[in-house]
Amino acid sequence: MRRSTIAILVILVAVSTACGWLSEPSRPVTPADTDFSPAYSSVGDATRDFFGVKRAVVQPIEFSHTLHLSKGATCNTCHEAAARGPVAGLPSVKTCMICHESIATDRPLIQKVADYDKRKVEIPWQRVYEFPRASHVRFQHAPHVRANVECATCHGNLAEQTVAERRVDLTMPFCVNCHTTKRASNDCMTCHY
Repeated sequence: MRRSTIAILVILVAVSTACGWLSEPSRPVTPADTDFSPAYSSVGDATRDFFGVKRAVVQPIEFSHTLHLSKGATCNTCHEAAARGPVAGLPSVKTCMICHESIATDRPLIQKVADYDKRKVEIPWQRVYEFPRASHVRFQHAPHVRANVECATCHGNLAEQTVAERRVDLTMPFCVNCHTTKRASNDCMTCHY
């Protein structure tokens, strides 16, 4: 990359930061905020996507995948919608309380889950994996489950993770290579519609 290009990028980042364009919105995004582009809610979102920077995810509760999987839970135990439809879904507080109404109730994290349940408030889990809106990808979990694609293929080995982290970069070449290997359709409309 030429020095002039780098200098321009540095200036754009500095101006964007000073103007608050790179920060996450501190309020819900409104239609007036999207004048920049219909695909991004802020210049920061567009810049991060352009440079392939994934946002850091901080969960409200440090859910341990390692612990739960070692105790016999499976991915479908908490993400039960994965086999039925397009979205695996993030577990509801009721799903957590099925077990934790009687298991480990003295633990501070479980008490925090119970408090969400008592207040009838869903745990605000943050998505770890998602596609940029500009890619127009409509990922469907159910066909992948029916094709016996292991969850770890796209999500990494969660048995080795406490709080879920983005371990697999779901790029188009990653998906196309998998489809080619599994002899699944690589027609554009399979994923982009």
